[in-house]
Amino acid sequence: MTVHSTTYVKPNAVARFLTMALAFLLSAIFSQSSLAQDSRGKPTKPLIVDTDMGTDDWLALIYVAQNKNIDLLGVTIVGNGLASCEDGPDNARHLLSLSERNADKPIGCGSDWPLNGYASYPRIWRETGSDMMGEAPTKDQAPTLYPDGPTLLARLLREADSPVDILAIGSMSNIATVIKAQPELKRKISRIISMGGAVDVPGNVRVHGFTDEHTNTQAEWNFYIDPLAAQIVLQSGIPITLVPLDATNKVPLTDEFVARAQQTKSTPAESFVARIFQKIKASITNGEYFHWDPLAAVLASKPELCDKTQQIRLTVIAKPGNDDGPDQGIPHDTFPLINGMGALRTGLDEQAAGATVRSDQGGLIDVCLHADAAAFEAEFLETIRSN
Repeated sequence: MTVHSTTYVKPNAVARFLTMALAFLLSAIFSQSSLAQDSRGKPTKPLIVDTDMGTDDWLALIYVAQNKNIDLLGVTIVGNGLASCEDGPDNARHLLSLSERNADKPIGCGSDWPLNGYASYPRIWRETGSDMMGEAPTKDQAPTLYPDGPTLLARLLREADSPVDILAIGSMSNIATVIKAQPELKRKISRIISMGGAVDVPGNVRVHGFTDEHTNTQAEWNFYIDPLAAQIVLQSGIPITLVPLDATNKVPLTDEFVARAQQTKSTPAESFVARIFQKIKASITNGEYFHWDPLAAVLASKPELCDKTQQIRLTVIAKPGNDDGPDQGIPHDTFPLINGMGALRTGLDEQAAGATVRSDQGGLIDVCLHADAAAFEAEFLETIRSN
């Protein structure tokens, strides 16, 4: 029998270098993983969703709720969006219930009116938003009372242990209201990721069959609804990543993607998403539908999927004018006489209200101009299908 003795050999310089390199590599890998979750598997990216509860918002909200790397703190809804405060919060609660760990997150809803101006969505769009294409939950006998949107947003920021990201996928009314009234809370916002604006491409306010005669060809809907709020937020000094039409125009909803979304329906969230994509595709009459808010939601989690970013000084046009809002929107004489700033409400520029423009006095904004469409689609579907 042979006995092997163990002899200690002092490591040479090469061995020491390799050991240090391995330790550095392992440390880097662990550090990267800890950006998503802590040692107990708890998500470490705190996020508030501020939404107008339109069709694409439903999909974005489900993505966030299903994303295990996001700590969803709550949902605030703008009352001037695509669903009223009577229906929007119940619809949001229904969506969150499809993802068990986020079912009880707080929800609030803000003012029915923009800070200034008379912009609104066409009534039929708001009816579709409230009904959720037939997916809206059955109303209980006693309506649920939800807190005011800006009040909830301020509370969530104040109570957060660290600065919070805000995914803004509607008008900026709630956010602008909070930072105007409580500017000290700006330091509790680490970044706003906003789907909004059109930088070097035309706007999308003019829609065939609904707003054909509107003279505004520059604005994107989220900023058009409340231009003053968007202006306040973009010039607030808060770090902002803008996901404008420049980027979303390159990520259309395709038949192939809809087919992929139908392939498996193993979770309630996935089944809902599959049904909604089918309904969207069947309802499109002008052949155009893009992944507006879902793209912004994915980039809030994985900013590296934006492969072309540029820093640009931007502001939003909110000067007075004669815009009474779309013909099929909320009647002009229904709006309150006093605006959200405590002054007399006025119309805004008919041709440019809500337009995103370069300005030396504008905020320095990180603008995503192009995203990896294939990577976005893969990330969205993979996350939706997660348990």
